[in-house]
Amino acid sequence: MSSTNLTEAKYNMKSVWSLSFNASLGNFILGYNMGVFTSCQPCVSATLEWGSNKDIYIMFMAAILSLGAMFGSMCSGTIARRYGRRKALMITDMLIIIGCGITIIPYTPGFAIGRIVTGFAVGIYTCVVPIYIRETAPVEVAGKVGGLVQLQITSGIVISYCLALALPTNDYDSDPLNYLWMALFGFQSLFAVLQFFILLTIFRRDTPQWLVEKGRYDEALVSLKDIYNDNEADTVFKRLKSNNKRSVVEVDRQSLIKGDEEPSYGEIIKCQNGLSKMVRLGILISLFQQFSGINAILSFSTTIFNSIGGTTFMSRVYTCVVGIVNMASTLGIFPLVERTGRKKLTLIGGVGMTVCLFLMGFFYDIGKDLGHAPPIICILAFIVFYEGSIGPICWIYSGEILASRAMSVCMFLNWLWTFIVILTFSPLVTLITMPGAFFVYAGVNLLGFFYFYFDMVETKGLDKGQIWTLLVKKQNL
Repeated sequence: MSSTNLTEAKYNMKSVWSLSFNASLGNFILGYNMGVFTSCQPCVSATLEWGSNKDIYIMFMAAILSLGAMFGSMCSGTIARRYGRRKALMITDMLIIIGCGITIIPYTPGFAIGRIVTGFAVGIYTCVVPIYIRETAPVEVAGKVGGLVQLQITSGIVISYCLALALPTNDYDSDPLNYLWMALFGFQSLFAVLQFFILLTIFRRDTPQWLVEKGRYDEALVSLKDIYNDNEADTVFKRLKSNNKRSVVEVDRQSLIKGDEEPSYGEIIKCQNGLSKMVRLGILISLFQQFSGINAILSFSTTIFNSIGGTTFMSRVYTCVVGIVNMASTLGIFPLVERTGRKKLTLIGGVGMTVCLFLMGFFYDIGKDLGHAPPIICILAFIVFYEGSIGPICWIYSGEILASRAMSVCMFLNWLWTFIVILTFSPLVTLITMPGAFFVYAGVNLLGFFYFYFDMVETKGLDKGQIWTLLVKKQNL
């Protein structure tokens, strides 16, 4: 029997992709939220009458989504552990619907509250979706399927950019299309309703690993049989039970005494019981992902393209091109992540992003006589390297190495880094100019390359129990 037929006999890839795609709709909503405000800023400002304080409000409203997401990600571990991964997603869908309803009220405090509520929700998505996919997908395809997380984020971004092309580019106070931004902010709620309905009616069981952790063995076996054939489901079930017991003993002895199956928040923060390597990797891969410069480019892409040269409409077109390249580049990760491995892709991307950012700074200022094309090409090349490396790998890798509590801590910090990057980008440009900001981010990416070269552990082809054991054995602090 060929390897392909053997794989097809062991598990149903159609079921794996369907479960994972539905879960990753949460990341589509996340990406949509990241992109929708970028091109709507003049319209929102005019409707809410921000006037001369427009720049301050825009910076604050762009950053406040990350602020809400920080707290959402911190609560996600508790929600996912107590109610399960499936119900956590359903709770988050309801929060998105509520947040959208508040956001479209034409009142500045309401807009801010709506951004915080939707931010809180997407913070939960960032933690729960990778864990759900990792605990659902077979080990052999977990990395490939995990690429859906970043693909959906980039899809949400590009859809928000393209829809914003219908918005006016001037006469915001008199053009009736100006109020179209409200429909754009409400659009994401349709995907929350869709995911909620599918989880309610079709995918009605939680992940096998969560069910095993809760001692609900019969339900776990049934959940496994939704994906695997009977014999393979029995094999995976036995492995999950064994890994659950072994990971408790090897990774977290204090939790075993308490009858808990994973480290407490205190143990994670203090890096006790051999957790230092795991926590360090989880925190730093999030830090280097966000300080790569990607969120500065995506959140202020229209502003950046305006400063390079062009009308408001053309800046939106360039922003759409960025979004399309962003999404298309993510497709390349699917075949590469299992073939090449997480570490090698991260290192290649780190070098590529460093070079692109340095050239962006050079062409923006010193090489400006060459026209607009070189810096725009460098931005697009940067995005290709980002989406082929640390962009999706951060989510894949975090879902592989971290338990739900550790995931919530690291995603809290991920959103904290995002908040800092968005809040400081404009002051940084004012202080050291746009090229200077690009050079700073280039330095961060170079530093990240050396860190991952020496400290990152390859997880290709390993299940979570094997990964935890490997990290404990390799921990050196």
